[in-house]
Amino acid sequence: MKIILLIIAAYFIGAIPSGYIITMAFHKKDIRQYGSGNIGFTNVLRTVGVLTGFIVLIIDAGKGFAVTYFLPQLFEKVALFRLLFGITVILGNIFTPFLGFKGGKGVGTGLGVALAVNPFSVLFALVGFATAVLSTKFVSIGSLLASAIYLASNTVFYLKAGRDVYSFLFALLLFVVIVLRHLANIKRLLHGEENKIGIKKG
Repeated sequence: MKIILLIIAAYFIGAIPSGYIITMAFHKKDIRQYGSGNIGFTNVLRTVGVLTGFIVLIIDAGKGFAVTYFLPQLFEKVALFRLLFGITVILGNIFTPFLGFKGGKGVGTGLGVALAVNPFSVLFALVGFATAVLSTKFVSIGSLLASAIYLASNTVFYLKAGRDVYSFLFALLLFVVIVLRHLANIKRLLHGEENKIGIKKG
């Protein structure tokens, strides 16, 4: 019963639509009506500015980290429950019942979960993300590359350093989720129709 209640809690924590709430509270805008229509930090950043965008990113990442780091401490098999709660909080972010099950793409929340699972791999992923975004101006490419690097790094940790299999499994699942959530972006990239990032100052 405790496990079920905590899984439900993890899902609903992830489901808090921070992008929608923050832009509505500070800018009186329904972020779903602007840009890509997504409530994630990238669309927020493009639409209302870098400060608000990063506030949303920090909140989303914070949700993912808090759930994945603290809740598993209640169980003996910490690594296993990091995988379970980590995926659950990401799914909450993507399929939020508060907005008709149409949420973010799981990138911000996934970042927080990834930090809780293996912070060393996140460092490599962030370098890849920053390099890709700065050179191409496409956040979608940065997100896809970062998830691939995170998976590759965790694979090496698992095969060469004897790290637990659950970290590898999480990285694999995260990569699959990110790719699936970016299929439309990939299609636009292939057709030269993807929007480059344009950052407002406000």
